[in-house]
Amino acid sequence: MTLASVAFKTEFAVDMTCQNCVNAVQGSLRDIPGIERYDIDLEKKRVTIIGKTPPSQLLSALKSTNRQVIVRGSSPSNSSIPQTAAVSILESPLPIPTNIASTSNPILATSPSSSSVELPGMNESEFSQKVFGIARFVQIDPKTILMDLTVRLPPPSNIGLGVGAAGGWNVYISETGNIVNPPSTTGKQFLNLGKITPDKDGYADLFKEVEGELWNWVGRGCIVQSESTSPTSTGGEPQSTLGKIFAGVVARSAGAWSNEKTVCACSGRTMWEEGRDMEKKTKL
Repeated sequence: MTLASVAFKTEFAVDMTCQNCVNAVQGSLRDIPGIERYDIDLEKKRVTIIGKTPPSQLLSALKSTNRQVIVRGSSPSNSSIPQTAAVSILESPLPIPTNIASTSNPILATSPSSSSVELPGMNESEFSQKVFGIARFVQIDPKTILMDLTVRLPPPSNIGLGVGAAGGWNVYISETGNIVNPPSTTGKQFLNLGKITPDKDGYADLFKEVEGELWNWVGRGCIVQSESTSPTSTGGEPQSTLGKIFAGVVARSAGAWSNEKTVCACSGRTMWEEGRDMEKKTKL
């Protein structure tokens, strides 16, 4: 596991109801490398962790207790550094014909024969688009950004990539946030964040420190793109990029508990209900 060079704070809402819940959370964190200290507040359903461990690893550990967990924010552990955090939710920027049911889409489904498996999103009502990855960013010192990216991408055979050719996916921040007609309009690379190689199930992650100031990334696109993707094929005809590029806008997010919301003002739903809906879309 890659650890950060500087400790930072990550805070979670965990649906705890009793001391047994607290004990389970303590047990899940006991052997995680990089944790320097943590605090569990049963009354406020709050878990605060300071250390160098990727937030995605902490989230997985807390979820292993079979309790609902929501990331509430990350911040530098040094209070003298301004709280600056951002998130990018990676979706397919390409439109899917409305007459194609998402549950039977042979390209973006989990496997070529997965028509019987529910695949939420892509062409249903608003806010139902499937999420293929999440990138979280936090400014841990004045010139260093910590990035924690987790994705689950479609199987190579579904998107026209052979197994041997599926190893390379580039991750970058684009010059602009225009992702209307990828890959032609995703914008040139503003910053190369590296490369990921998904496993056989499509999972990949990237945790690294990048030099920069996060305010300068907000509003740009975070792009995950297959190395084999290009605007045209060798014959000069447009090449389908469906399933070969995923993108999201880098949007400012709450720092550690700078957003105390427990109920959504627009829908009246609790944060736990909102969180369950999000989990159905990500499946990460």
